[in-house]
Amino acid sequence: MQNTASPDQIDWDAIDSLYDNARDADVTGDTDRAIALYRQILGADPDDHLGVSLRLARLTGEPLKNAPSAYVATLFDQHADVFETILVDELGYTVPLLIAEALRDLKLGPFPTFLDLGCGTGLCATALETLTETRTGIDLAPTMVEIADELELYQNLYTGDAVAFLSSEEASGPYDLITAADVLPYLGDLEPLFVGLKAQTKEGSVIALSSESHDGPEPFLVGEHKRFAHSPTYLTKLCDRHGWTIQQRDAITVRLEQDEPVPGELIIARRD
Repeated sequence: MQNTASPDQIDWDAIDSLYDNARDADVTGDTDRAIALYRQILGADPDDHLGVSLRLARLTGEPLKNAPSAYVATLFDQHADVFETILVDELGYTVPLLIAEALRDLKLGPFPTFLDLGCGTGLCATALETLTETRTGIDLAPTMVEIADELELYQNLYTGDAVAFLSSEEASGPYDLITAADVLPYLGDLEPLFVGLKAQTKEGSVIALSSESHDGPEPFLVGEHKRFAHSPTYLTKLCDRHGWTIQQRDAITVRLEQDEPVPGELIIARRD
């Protein structure tokens, strides 16, 4: 069994120094040195709070199915207080509003029960307030969940892994609407997600998913900014295999990175 150091047992100053050196090597093209330093960091922090396994996957081509939970929780907890300012005002994130617009255009809803996967601070609950009645949210980052709770829009809120939640007793489905806005970029292999979506829905239920896209042959890959991009073909196959009929599919700008648009998709699908 692998020994895992608790966060308070890790020398974060040393880790930060190693990470800075690794990033410098990465940026300047000293790939071998970058890989060696990233592996050194991962050895000191097996839970991978800094997400170096994502860097390694991009540099080495080693398979990685998902972003490490510790990394995602740390990333969002660190920015919880300014999350909406950064995401909406600086990065131009409008996916929750696009979901609400698409559902209205399709004349879908209102939805008696709504599950918000990766709920964050509650942007989807706010955008979909008039289209939903009973709202449940789940997010890995405890501080984000606390902020979402202050909205008083969710009847139920949970802290934990969204995909694992779908197979738990706490999930208490089926749900009429499930959203996964800005969740897929932290998941590579989406098969477990789609299994869970089916487990917590019924005929006629609707899902709304946003993804970052790539045009290559790979089902998914890790991009420069430590997020997964998925091929449209992969998402089509998953929907078909798991009994979802796509009602609307739009090419969207998911967000901005260094003032450049990140291409993606918004998919609205109904369960057969």
